[in-house]
Amino acid sequence: MSPVRRRAVGTEKKKRCMLWLLLPLLAVIFGGGWLLLHNAPVSLPKITPSQSVTLTNRASEEVISITVTGPYDMPYTLQRDAEGVWQMEDSPGFAFRQAMLDAMVDNAAVIITDDTIGRLSEHSDWHTDDFGLQDGCLRVEAGYSDGSHLAFRLGDPVPEETPGYFFMLEGDDRIFTMSADVFEAYANTRMALHTVSEPALKGDLVDRITFSGQDPFVLEHTSDGWYLTDPVVYPVAGSAVDSLLDKLEGVRFAQYVGRAADCDLASLGLDPAERTLTLDIAESMVTGYDADNQVTGSTVLPAYQLELSVGHEESEIVFYCLYRGEVNKATSFSAGFLRTQGWDSLLLAAPFNSGIGEINGLTWSQDGQTRVYSLAFNERILPNNELERDENGNVIYDVNVSCNGQETDSEAFAAAYGRLCSLRMEDRLPADYSLPQGEPLLTVEVMRNDGKQRIVALWPLDALHDAVAVNGVALFRVEKGWADSVNWP
Repeated sequence: MSPVRRRAVGTEKKKRCMLWLLLPLLAVIFGGGWLLLHNAPVSLPKITPSQSVTLTNRASEEVISITVTGPYDMPYTLQRDAEGVWQMEDSPGFAFRQAMLDAMVDNAAVIITDDTIGRLSEHSDWHTDDFGLQDGCLRVEAGYSDGSHLAFRLGDPVPEETPGYFFMLEGDDRIFTMSADVFEAYANTRMALHTVSEPALKGDLVDRITFSGQDPFVLEHTSDGWYLTDPVVYPVAGSAVDSLLDKLEGVRFAQYVGRAADCDLASLGLDPAERTLTLDIAESMVTGYDADNQVTGSTVLPAYQLELSVGHEESEIVFYCLYRGEVNKATSFSAGFLRTQGWDSLLLAAPFNSGIGEINGLTWSQDGQTRVYSLAFNERILPNNELERDENGNVIYDVNVSCNGQETDSEAFAAAYGRLCSLRMEDRLPADYSLPQGEPLLTVEVMRNDGKQRIVALWPLDALHDAVAVNGVALFRVEKGWADSVNWP
C-alpha cells in the first residue's frame, strides 16, 4: 500500500502569515526607493563653452587687397588704390555693389571664429578634406597696409542646427567653425559683385504695354480703362492689369553680366531676343523740395519708351535680360512673368464695368423690343446753397432716368443696372469660333460720359449656352438665361 503524502498544514499557514507581514514592509522599501530615485537630481551632461578665437582685429581701412579663389569663378582680386577707392583687377571702372564690397572688407579686417574643433596634429585620422578644406575650396587671401598677408579657407557646412562652415587659417593646423555670413561674403562670382541697373518703374505712368516675339500682345490705357488692342480688341480687367503693373514695378535683376557691346548676344538668346517688353511711359513732372519741405523747382519729364529683352535660360530659375545696353541675369522668382505672361488671363470677365455715374445712356434690345434709357445728373443743393458732398468730398448727384422719352423709376433703374454689372463670364469659347449670321438674341449698348460706348450681344451657341460678343469680339460663352435676372423699369 502506497504511503499517503499529507500537507504540513501548520507550516503552510505560518509561511502565509509571514508573507502577509512582509508585504507592507516591502511596499515601504520599494516605495521609498522609488521616491529617492524620482527626486534624485538629474545628472546633466557637462556644458562645454564655445572656444571662439580672434585671429585678426584691424580697421577696415587697413585692408588693401582681397583675392578670392575657389569653385565659383576664376580667381579675382580687389585692390584699394591710393585714393582709397576699390578696383577690380583688370577691370577698370568696375562698379561694385557697396553692401557686398563692405561685407568682404569688414570680414577680412576682423576675423573671429565661432568655435574650435581641434588640431589636425592631435588627430591622426583627421584630414582637411573631411571638412571640405582641401585644395580647390573657397580660399581668401587678404593684404594689409602694413605689408602683411593672411589667407584662410572656408569648407563644408557644419552639421549643426546653427548655420556655419568649417574654417581654417593657413599656417595654423586648428579647425574652426565660422558663421555663415562670412562664407556668404566670399562665395560669389566676380560679376555678382557688380552693380545692376534697376528699372524702378512707376506703374501709374505706363500707358501702353507691348510684348513682342513669343506670344505677342498689346495693352493700351484709354479713358474707359485698359484694352487689349492686339491680337484682338477687347477690354481687360483693371485688377489684372494692376497686378501686372505691380510685377513690373518689382522687377529686379540678380546679377550683371556685361555691356551689350561686349557680350555675344546671339548665344544668350538676345539677338534676336526671345521676347521683348516695350513700355510707353507718359509725361510726368518731378518736383524738388528743400529740407523744410518747400518746393525748390519742378521739371517736366517728356514721354519715353523703355525696352527690356528676354533671352535664353541659364538654368531653370535664371535667364538673361537686356536693359539699357547692359545684359543682366534675372530670376524666375522676381521676373519670370516676363517669359510667361499671356493675354488670356487679363481678359475682362464682367463686360459691364462702368459705374452708373460714368454713363449717360443705355439701350436694351430683345425680342424685337427696344428700351432707350437716358440719364441726367443734378447736384444736390444744401439749404446754405452749397453743394452736398460725401465723406470723401465728392459732390453728390441725384439721377433722373427716362425710358423712351418718359420719366421712369430711377431707383429701379439703378438696381437693374447694378444687377447688369454683376454678370460674369467664365467659360472660353473655342479658339476657332466665329459669330453666326443673323440677329443676336440680346443687345445692350452702354453710352459713357466720355463718348465711348460698349455693345454687348448674346448669340445662340448650343442647347445650353449662348456666346457673348463685346464690341463684336466673342471670346466667352454663358449659360442660357444669363441676363434674365435683370428687371428693367
